[in-house]
Amino acid sequence: MNIKKTATVSILSALTLLVTGCSPSADVSHSFTFDIANSTINHNLSSGSGMVVNNGKLMVVGDDSPWLFSVNNDFKINKKTLIDQFPVNEQNRINYKIKPDFESMTMVNYLNKPYYLVMGSGSKAVLREQAYLMPINGGETQKLSLSNLYAQLHKAANFTQQEKINIEGIASTGNEIFIFNRGNEGKNAIFTMDKNELMSYLEGKTQALPSLKVYQVQLPKINGVQACFSGADYWKDANSMLFTASVEGNNNSSINDGAIQGSFVGVLPLKALANKATIDLIGYTKELKNNGKAIITKAESIAIETQTNKKASGYIVSDNDNGTSQFFTFTIDK
Repeated sequence: MNIKKTATVSILSALTLLVTGCSPSADVSHSFTFDIANSTINHNLSSGSGMVVNNGKLMVVGDDSPWLFSVNNDFKINKKTLIDQFPVNEQNRINYKIKPDFESMTMVNYLNKPYYLVMGSGSKAVLREQAYLMPINGGETQKLSLSNLYAQLHKAANFTQQEKINIEGIASTGNEIFIFNRGNEGKNAIFTMDKNELMSYLEGKTQALPSLKVYQVQLPKINGVQACFSGADYWKDANSMLFTASVEGNNNSSINDGAIQGSFVGVLPLKALANKATIDLIGYTKELKNNGKAIITKAESIAIETQTNKKASGYIVSDNDNGTSQFFTFTIDK
């Protein structure tokens, strides 16, 4: 999908933003350039939070919406597919107290069929511990409980009883699943596991995840507040994870978010995780800036459309807590 250089509905029309490094001590071996453009607001797609590109189609979920949206070249809704029956208000949003909090999605091939896997955040027991396996080529959507999985992740990360799981990103390498925990009421962490093992576990066919690994993560700060993971996608040709992270308020609550302070994008080569239990990602990230000034947006997801081993381009979606979704295009060069 080729995004037009001039967006139809834009708050930064014909703008090109050069994102600069967030840390003067960043290792040059992790350096990359990041350009972001075409900021576009969609007022009919609320709270964009998970996103993938599939055969040129941009597919998006919102954390308080019951639909999976297909978005066209102007970032307008082309089609929407019901994920599950949830009551919506006059703005077509699910009220906060009952929203499933769809914060992440990816594509998986399972039993030789392609699916969209949409996951709740886990920030509320049971209500937000549901996943949906949606056949890409048509068929019945399967609802899966994430309660046991999230309990396992909580235990594996050595979270205290006061710390919570809050899953904001998921990405698949084909054989492996990466799950990103937002550290606003717990810790920033990356969980990895075998894809087929995870799917069998979610379907109740197995009772354990022997391949599960946990990486505790340090991310950069804005005004003394550490960023928290918000989205991810797999850069296959570079064998790396692209991720987004954002800062709002003091990041101590999943209910009272506080003022948005800015966002980051990062490139994590998977080889950097070898033989590690903790990793400092400050040198792998850049803050979203325009002429040295932070872009005040809460980046929620990132999705790659085209790629080589040195360059990737695609889309970022932000949820700025006002019932709309803000879209950008991006290009990364290593």
